Amino acid sequence: MKGIYKKVFLSLIISFSFLIVLQFVFSKNYNIFSVFKFPIVLLLINILLLFLIYLINTLRLQMMLVFFGYTFSFREAFKNVFFGAFFTFITPMSIGGQPYQIYHLIKNKIKGEDATNIIISKTLEISFVILLLDLIFIKKILKIMPKSFGLSIILIGFFLGLSISLAIFISFVSRKLLKRFLFFLIKIFKLNYTETEVDQWLDNLQNSIKTLWVKNPWILILDMIMYFATLLLYNFIMYLTIKFYYSNISFFTLLGILVMMNTVAYYVPTPGSSGGIEGTYQIVFSSLFGSSNSINIITIYRLVTFYIPLILGTIFFTYSSKKDKMIMENGGE
Repeated sequence: MKGIYKKVFLSLIISFSFLIVLQFVFSKNYNIFSVFKFPIVLLLINILLLFLIYLINTLRLQMMLVFFGYTFSFREAFKNVFFGAFFTFITPMSIGGQPYQIYHLIKNKIKGEDATNIIISKTLEISFVILLLDLIFIKKILKIMPKSFGLSIILIGFFLGLSISLAIFISFVSRKLLKRFLFFLIKIFKLNYTETEVDQWLDNLQNSIKTLWVKNPWILILDMIMYFATLLLYNFIMYLTIKFYYSNISFFTLLGILVMMNTVAYYVPTPGSSGGIEGTYQIVFSSLFGSSNSINIITIYRLVTFYIPLILGTIFFTYSSKKDKMIMENGGE
């Protein structure tokens, strides 16, 4: 648990430090207390929207598990989604969420190949949706964005999104690449698995993939629609925040900008991409909304979508760990 606390502290410190630095670099006359003028009602609405996002993601996970014939409680599904986001916030390049989700599913008696298929399929779905939105909005965004470093970030995000989508797809369907990756993990974690066992696991995984992607693509389409709904809600949190400080922005234009920015921001090699998100958003938003407005917008958005879930996640994870420890001490699994 000490390692978890250190990572949480590091994520918070990096993010908060970047907000302070942004205030001095981008707006020397910025009043740090101006952020407190944001209406408490709007803040509560934003928090409610975030909770709704977690609920939708929980329903998405349950839908997949039911499809594969598993009985999984809503409580455990919500726990998987919530702590998946929590580990995303405290691992470099935001990559810790999916491994935790797979681990948690396996711990709850879900077959490893099905757990891997479900979580990686969701990752691939995200890439497809982001790629589609990039292609839809790139032309419009190029028209409204001033020629600045912020525009360069948008373009980098567009091409990075294309590359990531292609890389994830190839890795997911290529047995050879998957096998190499598994042996890499076995070597790193010093696991005791033979090549025959790895081949058997890959056979089971490919059967699971075929069941989902070839025989029942409808469930993937439904899951992507639900994921798109969560993107709209995240965008609405940002939209409500921006509208308080700056009125001249359309909802769907903002969606395109946010999607492309995140492709760049979330691959910064810091815990939860802290600092990278604040810096990327500030560079892009400053050319659209002004420096001072941008700092306020980013602070409120990160408070709702990052600081609050991270602090609550630390509290709940501590409680959950102590509860698991007590169960093991009393002879449970």
